[in-house]
Amino acid sequence: MSKEFDLEGVIKSVTQCCLGCSSCSNSKCLVGYDKKIINKAILSQEEFVDGGIDGLNMIDTKIYDEDEMIDAIGFLLNQCKNCKLYHDEDCIINVIRASLELALLGDYVDYEGSVLMYLNSIKGFDDKKAKKISEAYNIRRKK
Repeated sequence: MSKEFDLEGVIKSVTQCCLGCSSCSNSKCLVGYDKKIINKAILSQEEFVDGGIDGLNMIDTKIYDEDEMIDAIGFLLNQCKNCKLYHDEDCIINVIRASLELALLGDYVDYEGSVLMYLNSIKGFDDKKAKKISEAYNIRRKK
């Protein structure tokens, strides 16, 4: 696995989105799915999740912490390598970002391998949340 990802930070960011359940329902919820694929990636030392997007629970209706989700997406955007033409939908960062978007926006954004293109395209979903995601990205970018 690439040493360019801050997996400890990814785990922390994703975990903070969860408002807590008496027991984790794993893949039945989006955050549980994210935790599962992160652990699998760590164990296998693999940064790609075959069919990762297909595994997302598209009808998850759980409530998550919106501010933490926005912050987590900003964090994940800083983990993106901006692969552009070489972007892979199965990249673990892409799959986790898509799951958080699904919970936050009701759908996920087709990522084109560039943070700047992403920040521009997400405005079409929800301009207010797009601005907050951009701010979260920029705050982490300066660190």
